[in-house]
Amino acid sequence: MAAATPTSSRTTTRPTTPQEQPVHRTRLRATGAASLLAAASLGLSACGGAAPEEAAAARPAADLQLVSDGVLTVGTDATYPPMEYREGGQLKGANVELMTDLAHRMGLEVEFVDVAFGDLRPAAAAHTIDVVGASMTDTAARQADVDFVDYFVAGAQLLVGQDGPADLASPSSWCGLRAATTSGTTDGDIVTAQSELCRAAGRPPITFIDVPYTKSVEEVDAGRADFGVEDLPAAVYLAGASTTGITVVGQQLQPQPYGFGVAKDRTALRDALQRALQESIADGTYDEVLAKYDVSDGALKSTALNGGA
Repeated sequence: MAAATPTSSRTTTRPTTPQEQPVHRTRLRATGAASLLAAASLGLSACGGAAPEEAAAARPAADLQLVSDGVLTVGTDATYPPMEYREGGQLKGANVELMTDLAHRMGLEVEFVDVAFGDLRPAAAAHTIDVVGASMTDTAARQADVDFVDYFVAGAQLLVGQDGPADLASPSSWCGLRAATTSGTTDGDIVTAQSELCRAAGRPPITFIDVPYTKSVEEVDAGRADFGVEDLPAAVYLAGASTTGITVVGQQLQPQPYGFGVAKDRTALRDALQRALQESIADGTYDEVLAKYDVSDGALKSTALNGGA
């Protein structure tokens, strides 16, 4: 999620060190799309061998400096559907499937470790995890701790009920309305900035209803807010899960890249991860995963390093 300051974009509890967090580990082997890719690689080998770069991607490199040999340890905060979440105790989400696929391409197993969102970058910098695998916006401030392999783009989206305002496409139409969103996030910053513009124009400000992340629809459903503001993945998920007619309206506002974070002194791992992601984009696996979770609007055509501002 995006943030205008180095603070977390999600609502988080008291910051703690990674060692203080209750640790939940989930080890996944190559399954689903990754297994199909493995089978395809075997087929290519039988027909004369894979291309050199494909063969290299299938073997773990000796210089990746991993937390555990042969295993990509991924830190996640599985509270953000549809990107990373638990359902019936099972870890699911677009990021979970993407990271599993990328680990396979690097010749590694993958292990997911629960880390509070605000502690993910410190954990990567301290080498207690290899990769930040949660939905973290790549910003210049966050690049002080980790390098980002950008894999997705997301902006703020508006959510309205069946009887909500008809035209909210322009933020200038929000003056005098009630917006439910989360302070300390780009979503909240957008609402605050527009409210100040309303005041400057002599119009009524926006009433800011501060809610935990992904809870804006509860205020809309209860009639306490005219609209909610959430990042693209959460907005799509919440609208799809709604039984009351909540819908996403308008275009994304201020889209920024999400990135997988890697310690700044783990450049070999960073580069291997980027190569694996670009291969996934090129062969269509990446697009299939995003389509499965209905977040294709955030897809990239190519990956970049530290592309956030």
